[in-house]
Amino acid sequence: MPYGLDSKLGLSFQTSYGTALTSSMHWLEPINDSIGLKKAQITRQGMRGIYDEGAYQEGVNTVDGDITIEAKAIPLGVLLSATNLDAVVTSGTMYTHTFKPRTADWDSYSAERPFTYHKGMGDTGSAQLYADMNGNNLELSIANGELLTAKMGMIGGTYSQIAAIAASYSTGDALQWSVSSISIAGTARDNIKALTITQDNTLEAKHVLKATKYPSRVKRSGQRSISIAGTFLFDNQTDLQTFVSQAEQRLLLSLVTATQIQSGYYESFTVDVPSMRFTEMPQAISGVGEMEIGFSAKGVYNVGSACAITYTLVNTKAAY
Repeated sequence: MPYGLDSKLGLSFQTSYGTALTSSMHWLEPINDSIGLKKAQITRQGMRGIYDEGAYQEGVNTVDGDITIEAKAIPLGVLLSATNLDAVVTSGTMYTHTFKPRTADWDSYSAERPFTYHKGMGDTGSAQLYADMNGNNLELSIANGELLTAKMGMIGGTYSQIAAIAASYSTGDALQWSVSSISIAGTARDNIKALTITQDNTLEAKHVLKATKYPSRVKRSGQRSISIAGTFLFDNQTDLQTFVSQAEQRLLLSLVTATQIQSGYYESFTVDVPSMRFTEMPQAISGVGEMEIGFSAKGVYNVGSACAITYTLVNTKAAY
């Protein structure tokens, strides 16, 4: 019986929707994974003089679930590239990747960049291979005393089995709370205990009348949204007054690795929400200790930035 420790999970970006690709795997180090094949059931409705439900037949096949990783600078770019558009600037051996939400679909079949997902269970059997997948949502979470984690929900796709592929992993430190900084409206903040930023691309697997039970495309079913939630120490009423007035302010989250990757250079990650609007800020009193306030907010599309969020990742990876 294999352990979760034995699993090998990797992602390879396809050159076209409909063609699986395993030659350029980006190997991920999962905390957990729930990707799997789902088979809907069609129940026959014809009445037959008995009180039991009718026989079952196989319906549409889809693949969905999510993967959570500790956010090292190179693997984090894989999840960002699966959910956004990447632009790269080179400076020596350092690469600055700027990820922004797409303003157009990847092609007529795939809203986001399609990829193939390899899931080796660590046993002697075949690995699971899920193709034509799309990154449906991305959640970034950090709290005091913890590492930054990234969770990507994915949707698609097709299913097959192959021989497990040998994995190789990138090096580098995970991004952690003690090398982070947060500012709101240009003012550095030292009272935020936890922060979660979620991008939801609102994708849906589409089935058509065709000789396959798998989706023929993955397309958008609604408007993209950016959600923010967190907890701060209630030092003063500044944020409360911003919530009351419904003013929109810029949120910046920045993290750097603790170890240099070359002399004078560090891997880094920045999340920029140019227009954040608080939507909930309940002032609950939960005990005798220092007051903490939870909040919810939205990232609003900013005309000047032409987006609602930008991710900037600096690492040694030339391209994804």
